[in-house]
Amino acid sequence: MACKIHIMFAIATTLSICIVIFQLCVTLYDRPSVSDDDIPIVLWWTPFGTNNHVKACGRTKCYFTHDRSFQSNVRLKNILFYGSDLRVRDLPSWRDSAVSWGLLHEESPRNNPILVHEEALNLFNYSSTFSRFSNIPLTLLDLPSLDELIEETYYVHTKEKTALMHTQNLAPVLYIQSDCDTASNRDRYVLELMKHIRIDSYGECLNNAQLDDRLKDNYINILNNCEFLSFVAKYKFTIAFENAICEDYVTEKLWRPLIVGSVPIYYGSPSFKDWLPNTKSAISILDFAKPAQLAQFLHKLVKNDSAYEEYLSHKLGNREYRVTNDKLLHSLERRPTGVPNEFGNYLEAFECFICERIQNNRKLQIDTVTKQQYDCPLPRDPITGEIDEHNWWIDQWNIEKCGAKLLAHYVINNISFSINGFNKQKMYMYDNDEC
Repeated sequence: MACKIHIMFAIATTLSICIVIFQLCVTLYDRPSVSDDDIPIVLWWTPFGTNNHVKACGRTKCYFTHDRSFQSNVRLKNILFYGSDLRVRDLPSWRDSAVSWGLLHEESPRNNPILVHEEALNLFNYSSTFSRFSNIPLTLLDLPSLDELIEETYYVHTKEKTALMHTQNLAPVLYIQSDCDTASNRDRYVLELMKHIRIDSYGECLNNAQLDDRLKDNYINILNNCEFLSFVAKYKFTIAFENAICEDYVTEKLWRPLIVGSVPIYYGSPSFKDWLPNTKSAISILDFAKPAQLAQFLHKLVKNDSAYEEYLSHKLGNREYRVTNDKLLHSLERRPTGVPNEFGNYLEAFECFICERIQNNRKLQIDTVTKQQYDCPLPRDPITGEIDEHNWWIDQWNIEKCGAKLLAHYVINNISFSINGFNKQKMYMYDNDEC
């Protein structure tokens, strides 16, 4: 018996050693060798994309890694940052002029407001953001496809919607949000609009209606579930307000009602109409002086089926003529493809853009990211259009303007700092109006 145990132990040990050797070989195979002098290294400082892999991008190759030990490697040519995970307290200790920086950031400023300021953006050379002016634009990231936009999978005919308002006691307008503290201050507008037209509000914000048992549990996790989309499709209008107002920041809040055939009432990107299927596909609150005037307009559409259906031409008529916006069509045709995950497509495209740029740009004639590529101005009151000093996000914007100025000074001059010292100096600058 003892002999058998020793044999089994020896076999298990041998297998373990073989597995370790195999994993080491795989790792070393993917790492650039000493002879790979022409393969530049791209470091994901905030671990996000490709890791420990030589990626081929057309005729170029780059080694992508999350391993920060490569930051002193002579072949390092670019450092990539994922905006949501970028932290002032955790940046490279040295900014090498021969190493460019890239920023991937699809989110609004709520989780990293320092990036709304030009001084912080200028630290980066390349970007993939929601802006059309970005190197790899993410503007249409949340629109799955043209087919979903024009298909009638969830579409409910106008007369049936009218009937549902009576048989199921539905309001003409749907609102469902559970993030009630936003830079756009969207709840303030919705609350005023509620005084003039009935709105069913199912989320935590301004709640006045309850989802049925099938949808109420974890509804945030099933926003693209077929049953939930069918529920949204019953409403004539859906309030689609972004959590922040930035040029080209257009999210699923707009696309979801368009996909199911509920007319969006939109507040967000000032240029959002550039991306609509047709000239009449959504209603902008900025086209009305007050919420009361918007409500009057909605009441008229509720009573006039033909006028209402002018906003649903992407669901009606001949299929090939449902979308007339050439900008949208051309952008969808050019969008990155290649991997199943839509965000993964853009990630792959950005990595390859970086790889090709650093390979073909040996003289380091690199670009600089500007506010145009992440344009989120100071928040304004959605009703008056004025800067609302009572909105605490205003303070965040202004404080981080000081932070951006200070950060640029430290990084450009390669000055080391502690996060406590940084925050103390940032607040001193803010209190003394030095930004």
